[in-house]
Amino acid sequence: MKKLSCLGTALLLMSGIVFAQEPCRTRNTAEINQCAQQALERKDRELNAAYQTLLKSLEPADKADAIDYAGARRLLQQAQRAWVQFRDNDCRAKYMLKAGGTVRDIVALGCQIEHTEQRTKQLRDWLKA
Repeated sequence: MKKLSCLGTALLLMSGIVFAQEPCRTRNTAEINQCAQQALERKDRELNAAYQTLLKSLEPADKADAIDYAGARRLLQQAQRAWVQFRDNDCRAKYMLKAGGTVRDIVALGCQIEHTEQRTKQLRDWLKA
């Protein structure tokens, strides 16, 4: 019964994350995991596009510009590497807490999707500033 409850909770979590983006109507755990993995891959591509756009924006338009664009790019690259490590470790911890459960993959994927969406928004907002 507890496993059924956990599966229901995971499905509710994923319904907002994955199903809002693309229909993935199934009751099979393996298919739900596959759908979530595909959603994560899409979100990761969006993140990488935003990151590359931001990096390109950190190039001086004028050589006489006093802004340290190279320093800003270097720090952004370091921050992005640290963020990836944070996301992966945070979601691995959530995965480990669901040991033996059928929902642990969907919990970890949902965690990665959520973090990736948030980071993409941060990078896009930085571009707007």
